[in-house]
Amino acid sequence: MKKLIVILLAVAAVFGMTSCNSSSPSKVVTSYYKALQAGDLEKAMTYTDLTSDEEIQKQIEKFNTFEIKVQNFEVVSETIADDGNSAVVEVKQTVTSAFNSEPKEDTKKLNLVKVDGKWKIHE
Repeated sequence: MKKLIVILLAVAAVFGMTSCNSSSPSKVVTSYYKALQAGDLEKAMTYTDLTSDEEIQKQIEKFNTFEIKVQNFEVVSETIADDGNSAVVEVKQTVTSAFNSEPKEDTKKLNLVKVDGKWKIHE
């Protein structure tokens, strides 16, 4: 009986560790926003499905040109499609920009897709 309990606990621990390591759409969005807050635009772009250097540089230039700064954010909801290959994450964000130095709060819906088994923000 003790061996059975030990085996069951070991199996539960393995499943627990793998589920903690799996990524979710909300975790990807949170990592993306944390990188934006830190001003690490290149890292933020790694959470998107942009693949060409040209596309990535265009996005980075947009953030730099408009001086977009994320002040605060909160993931409000996450909806994963029935097929498990796309999702929508709703985020409440507070940002400033070159056009609006006063913090502006709004809600944004980000579309995510699975690329090679990993969630990516679809730009």
